[in-house]
Amino acid sequence: MKGNFIAGRTFHDDADLAEQGAAWLRQVNRERPSDATGEPPVVRLVEEQAKFGALPVTAQDYGFFDCVVVSREGLVAIETNRYSVPAHLMGRAVTARIHATRIEGFADHELVAIHARSKEQHARIVNPAHFEAAFSTKPRARVMVYRDWLCDLAPVVKSYVRELCHKRRAEMNPQMIALYELAQEIGNADFVAALELAAEQQMYGAEYVRAIVSMPAASAPPSSAETSMMARLASLPAQHEVERDLAQYERYVANRDRVLDSVLTATGGQA
Repeated sequence: MKGNFIAGRTFHDDADLAEQGAAWLRQVNRERPSDATGEPPVVRLVEEQAKFGALPVTAQDYGFFDCVVVSREGLVAIETNRYSVPAHLMGRAVTARIHATRIEGFADHELVAIHARSKEQHARIVNPAHFEAAFSTKPRARVMVYRDWLCDLAPVVKSYVRELCHKRRAEMNPQMIALYELAQEIGNADFVAALELAAEQQMYGAEYVRAIVSMPAASAPPSSAETSMMARLASLPAQHEVERDLAQYERYVANRDRVLDSVLTATGGQA
């Protein structure tokens, strides 16, 4: 643009710039043959489009590329943080695509890892599933990875795990595995909520958290309209009271008619 369009041109205003720019793009893309191909670019584009791959929906979805090497811990360093990839890739170079909110890792053209992009510095972001193949020979590593993953969920989980390991140290390994499996089963949000309730009740153990999850859900609180209606209904008399008052009224009406007839008879029909 600077060397082929702007050089030697003058513009009266922004509108003139836009008009001259559109005319120039039309000439170089649709009318003037390219020096490289001898054809206008629009002609060659039709032939080449069949070979194109799909483009990202938006520029923000494209991501920056970086080539990184997987460490002996199964981690790759991106900016100041480290992210896990499958353990069998240790020592290999992989391609990282860095998006605004996520990190993707590719081995050749295969997507092998995806993480939420951490806003912290010097963080260690691990997906335990990346190390499942190595856990069969390193059972203690499984417990440590699961424990670290749990502690990263929320501060309340970290505090709960620390207290659980202190109170039930002999059962730490099966407890960490059970908590991790429960989190995978019900989802992180529900797991953290159930564990927070267990911590409030001073109940430390995966069996307590699972029991809380298994409890029937409480019914939703009534809306303001329902509350107002319930209050009005509560102020009304009971059915037996209504029936009693109605019977008294009927007796009153019947008695009044008899009294009125007696008065009319006694006065000769003059009330």
